[in-house]
Amino acid sequence: MAISAIAGLALAGGATIAAGGALAIFGLGAMASFGVAFAIGAGLSMVSRALTPKPSMGQQMAGLEFSVREPDATRKIIYGRTKVGGAIVYIDSTGTDNEYIHMVIAFAGHEIDAFEKIYANQEQIWDVTLGRTISWQPYLDVNVHLGDQTAADAELVSRSTQWTADHKLLDTAYAYIRLKYDAEFFANGLPNISATIRGKKVYDPRKDSTSAVYDSALGVSTQRLATPATWSFSQNPALCVYDYLRDTRYGLAESASGVNLAALSGAIALCDQDVALTAGGNQNRYTLDGVIDSANSKKDNIEAMLSAMAGKLVHSSGEYFISGAAYVAPEVTIDESVMVGGIEVYTKQSRRSLYNGVKGVFRSEEDDYNVADYPAQLSSTYSAVDGDPIYLDMALPFTTNNIRAQRIAKLALLRSRQQTTISVPCNLAALKFRAGDNIMVTNAKMGWSQKVFQVIGYDLSLAGSGEIIVTVQAIETASAMYDWTSSDQEDYLSGGEVALYTGKVAKPPIAPLGLSASSTVNADGTVTPTINVSWTAAADAFTDYYLVQ
Repeated sequence: MAISAIAGLALAGGATIAAGGALAIFGLGAMASFGVAFAIGAGLSMVSRALTPKPSMGQQMAGLEFSVREPDATRKIIYGRTKVGGAIVYIDSTGTDNEYIHMVIAFAGHEIDAFEKIYANQEQIWDVTLGRTISWQPYLDVNVHLGDQTAADAELVSRSTQWTADHKLLDTAYAYIRLKYDAEFFANGLPNISATIRGKKVYDPRKDSTSAVYDSALGVSTQRLATPATWSFSQNPALCVYDYLRDTRYGLAESASGVNLAALSGAIALCDQDVALTAGGNQNRYTLDGVIDSANSKKDNIEAMLSAMAGKLVHSSGEYFISGAAYVAPEVTIDESVMVGGIEVYTKQSRRSLYNGVKGVFRSEEDDYNVADYPAQLSSTYSAVDGDPIYLDMALPFTTNNIRAQRIAKLALLRSRQQTTISVPCNLAALKFRAGDNIMVTNAKMGWSQKVFQVIGYDLSLAGSGEIIVTVQAIETASAMYDWTSSDQEDYLSGGEVALYTGKVAKPPIAPLGLSASSTVNADGTVTPTINVSWTAAADAFTDYYLVQ
């Protein structure tokens, strides 16, 4: 199973990290327990999230495009590129017979990189490349503010007396919409406003030439980055998770020293790796595009963000380690010289955590960020072994490309088929690795020679002699789980969308028009030349008549 280990986030009460990486939990001044290394229970991974009875993630994703009007709307954090609705924070009417309606819609509680497109009822009305409205004229005006504004919207201040120069909406990305009343044009009432947005600018330590620590850890050339722009738009999941950890307003407010830069460097590079596509070309291995809600717990938000790279967040020795899904060759071997007791082996997982197919929804960039099903990853071989199909319904809220969704789903499927788990009591040498690390286990009695396992946690306990025992829990893994070739790619067909007639476009008559000369005798006896026009009507039930001019 995909496991996101977030030690400390899921714990009740205070916690301290021991120097060796073990976690001891204290309550009200007295030690309550000693020996919990990592908190990795149910709820800390997208897989286990899908297996628990919670509100449908798919339903939550589908509601992101709707603008809401409520007094306690929560603030949103947008990472990457996505389409989203906002919170209507102001509405007023002015003009003769109140013909104008003014709306202020807040989309994000921070500065964004750009508004790309704005929609009214799914119809594009504004485009950043033109910098103006492109339809619904003369019934609509749009002004956008990225969150870096220092003054109120001047046009709104001049048009609405209740919106003053003090209403600046600092650090808030918003749009001011003015609608001119027309009973026929707005027959269905106020339109729903949504926008495609390039989200939060994040700090990229690779672009920072001011610190030798960053340079050595991330392999950055200070000469190449003489005048870096260290904050910029990015869809790299590792950078977005790093930003959320550092965010002092909505995130964990973690210091820079609290995040391991070497691990961050590897995760950034992994996400930027090229993956070949069936149609030719490449795409980045992982990207992150979606919306964080400040109403959710920080643990849930981090968990959802990690799903974009099937990643892990581990806290050990006072640092957070960010990693994405990739096979890392193990460097540490556990053998009889490290073990202080017998190995407990569990050769089969419970049926609850076993499945032979993965399906779910994502917000498809190919379908204008509407919620759609990504191509399911199914295994007829595993289904035959299990006796019947067992599906995991795994929503991917921060993945917008169907091919990336397929890769993540396949990885989740193959991880679930890794059946063997072990519990190995070891001496203190086992503290050198963390949850998520790959290790090799050699044991003559089991017939294992450098068999690869992934550490999922460990416990500390005291033996009768006073010796500290580190009991390591691990699950088998293999490099083949992470393999992906262009031939694995399934065709993506957007389904469930019905094209409805908008009433704004009439089909032309079928060509060619028939034209012939004729004449008409008027009442006074004069003759007027005329042209007879004939045509074949289009197969359009919404056309009543044709007007010839």
